[in-house]
Amino acid sequence: MRDYWLTRELLSIAGWGYLLLAVIAIGLAVWLPKQRKDKLIAGLIALGLFSILPIQVAKQFMQEKQAQVEASARLRQAQALFEERCETAGEKIYKTVENVEGVLLMNTRQSDRPGIQDNPLWPDAALPHEATGDEYIRMFLYWEHDSGGGARGFLNPDPVKAISRGYQFVDVKQADGTVLRYRLKEPGNRDKTDLVTEFVKGKASRYAVDFVNQVNPEDRAHWIAGTTITLTDTQASEVIATRESYSFEVGLGSKAGARQPWAFAITCPSFSGWDGARTRFFVDQVLKPKQGE
Repeated sequence: MRDYWLTRELLSIAGWGYLLLAVIAIGLAVWLPKQRKDKLIAGLIALGLFSILPIQVAKQFMQEKQAQVEASARLRQAQALFEERCETAGEKIYKTVENVEGVLLMNTRQSDRPGIQDNPLWPDAALPHEATGDEYIRMFLYWEHDSGGGARGFLNPDPVKAISRGYQFVDVKQADGTVLRYRLKEPGNRDKTDLVTEFVKGKASRYAVDFVNQVNPEDRAHWIAGTTITLTDTQASEVIATRESYSFEVGLGSKAGARQPWAFAITCPSFSGWDGARTRFFVDQVLKPKQGE
């Protein structure tokens, strides 16, 4: 704060100094020439020269003020659109299923976050902190631990002191239509090679988890992203639950102060727990994992 006031004082002194210099220069320009015509010309030249800087400063000030007005209007428009989208956000659970051993992931979140956090069209921006790649698969297999405060807990592969376990296996549909089954090699193993896989030769899990990212050009122009998660009983061919969520980057893509825009996004519906596993925490309240071995 001291530096701020010091800067103001210095700018004030510089401004008054410039004004004093201008008055002196114009006075000399009018006083030194002998002829009245020369006095007028010299005075006008001096006045013109010393007017350049104030005119440029005033022009820049007006431009910055106009930019601020436009930015505020854009932010209000974006906030109104986000609030409109949030009116339809939320979870719809039509039924729950107990003792589910495994789920079928129709797709996984594969985007690498660091390089695309400043891209308004980033597909996975609606859940900007969600785990990706193999970590997305692992979070369905991991045990949940109490983090206190009533929020959903943290996840890891260690069953010791866990409050609940994840699924015993996760089937993942591949691009060629085959299904790969993932399991944890052994409980408590924190090695990144803790997953074992095999192709499913028979039937995959009947309960499918799918998501569709919404890349609406109008929304993305306002840094708003959406995604819808759908849980389906493939055997009965029925949707049993959906979750629609949105995020809004309130800085509208600003990278000032080394910000990563989507990392600062606000989301709806509200959520209390680890951001990296929002999908898992929705899925397991509908398709409740079988506990024990």
